Amino acid sequence: MNTIHLEPSQVPVYLKAGYTGKTFRARVCEIVTIPAEAGLWSGGSRETYQAIELATGRAVPASDDMSSPFSDNRKECTIALRSGFAVVASVMFQGKDLGLTFYVHPDDATKLLPASTDELTDTEKKVLAVIRGLKSSYRAEQFNRLGIQGAELEAIKASLAKRDYLNKAGAITVKGRNASSGVNPY
Repeated sequence: MNTIHLEPSQVPVYLKAGYTGKTFRARVCEIVTIPAEAGLWSGGSRETYQAIELATGRAVPASDDMSSPFSDNRKECTIALRSGFAVVASVMFQGKDLGLTFYVHPDDATKLLPASTDELTDTEKKVLAVIRGLKSSYRAEQFNRLGIQGAELEAIKASLAKRDYLNKAGAITVKGRNASSGVNPY
């Protein structure tokens, strides 16, 4: 199950349900498993889930997050996604907001997810994967291992920036994250 990163402008307001952050992801799947501890705080971390009708944004809780942690009603549940609905997970990890993840049915994915318009070479994908996966101080060493150096590397970065895979500062964009998904930079 690949994660696809979304621009905030791609997500309709009614699906955000009051969320004001900028981190959105989508995962295309047919089944979502919600853990029994959903909705409980532990060490500053918590996951909440709700089911949303995509056409209207009408939301209903997808798990029993109001029961006591010791209640027999609190169980792991598996939801089979139907077309027209999504499960939205809101995650806080050690006090840091990790954004919303939309679990969508394959039939709805093409309507919600960004389309890729241009093809990248393997070298361009590897450059994006290195930028995505390594701190800046380690990138030069990895580019040397890959045999991408000097003027060639700068030309690739300029080309990627021109096509919005990198921003002006050379940091990876949402489009760049999606393009380098699944590429191993090592």
